Amino acid sequence: MIERVTETTESVSQRNMGSASAYSAHIQAAMRYDRLCSSEYPLVITILHALLQGYTHERWQEEQRRSLQALQQRSPDPHAAHADAENRYEQTVRCLQDLQLWPW
Repeated sequence: MIERVTETTESVSQRNMGSASAYSAHIQAAMRYDRLCSSEYPLVITILHALLQGYTHERWQEEQRRSLQALQQRSPDPHAAHADAENRYEQTVRCLQDLQLWPW
């Protein structure tokens, strides 16, 4: 029984590392081609950390509640892509989706 738990924990950990590794490669590609805005970088790093920990979208949102609320209260950047978004959070999510940096 203990071996099964260990195997399950190890497979989950390996899956998390695989997801985080793939995500990290997307980050590097976006940075290499200067497509990742500096304002989006801190959020992307929190997502990378969430993937490493195996967090769900909901868990990540709870941990980032304050910063996400701040983005939701800001108007979208009229000079950035998706300027028609409802708020800065929605705009950022759409931009990250374009870059394949939105894992949920």
